[in-house]
Amino acid sequence: MNVAIPRVSLLGSALLLLAMVVSWSSGFIGYRYAADQGGVYLASLWRFILAAAVLLPFAWKGLRALRRRDVIHQSLLGLFAIGGYIGPIAGAIQLGVAPGTAAVIANLLPLTIVVLAGCVPGQRTRGWQWLGLALCVLGMLVASSASVEWAAANLWVYVLPLLAVFSLAAATLYQKATPGVSMPASTALFIQVCAVTPVFAVLAYFEGGLLPPASAGFAAGVAWLVIFATVGGYGFYWLCLQRFSVQRISGALFLAPPITLLWAWLQFGDPLPISALAGIGLTLLGLPLLGMKPTDKRVSRQYGVNECGEKARSPGEVAQ
Repeated sequence: MNVAIPRVSLLGSALLLLAMVVSWSSGFIGYRYAADQGGVYLASLWRFILAAAVLLPFAWKGLRALRRRDVIHQSLLGLFAIGGYIGPIAGAIQLGVAPGTAAVIANLLPLTIVVLAGCVPGQRTRGWQWLGLALCVLGMLVASSASVEWAAANLWVYVLPLLAVFSLAAATLYQKATPGVSMPASTALFIQVCAVTPVFAVLAYFEGGLLPPASAGFAAGVAWLVIFATVGGYGFYWLCLQRFSVQRISGALFLAPPITLLWAWLQFGDPLPISALAGIGLTLLGLPLLGMKPTDKRVSRQYGVNECGEKARSPGEVAQ
């Protein structure tokens, strides 16, 4: 998804990253509402059906100007970034993996992105960024340690969240390396959710059926997932990917587990361990280091990208 984003202030950048993290964390809350009334795959199916309906009026104009290869590009992103991430995690939980454990494994995503970022020109992690990464990983593990249970399922089932991590990481780096044609964010997200809807239709069918239960809890959970987790979560994720380096985005995502714990404590009265607050502190210490600009600018000059991984602009483009 190649979306033009105007330059914003430091405060604006921080608010954009915060919106991404909060929206990303909202998915766990929404599924908690919906899963109590129906299956996770069923909730996901109706999440994407309704998201497509909401996005269509905003995406229609952009869809008319797209070529076939542009649609294929966005469909692949949707299959790997959405279907390949949500599907395996939901499957692991249904096969017995504790939700907290699945979340911890899934939250290895930012670490995986940073480690694999060396494959993308201008995105390699260097210098103090490694120390920031270590602090963020430690903070995430400390914050999530109280919710981990390793004896709840067969060992092979724990591979599913790992597959989810690699799927979204691959989609992230693919998008960073080959952003494709510029299009409105609503158009790109519409294509992505349409691409994964048939996948979740098949999964929901084998889970138990395609019809949603007539319950207010399920409807509220799906509406939450559409607005906050899909339009907000993935929308802000792709927007941030256009503006920031993968290191800065990954550092912000390390805050998702403790924010989810705080949210569950406020909304559902779940216990909030002291380790969660300690983990937030460690992550906040690591964020400035992980977001530092690399000191080695040779790769940036060679590939025409700046320190944030953005394509360098010519003087004529700047003047525009």
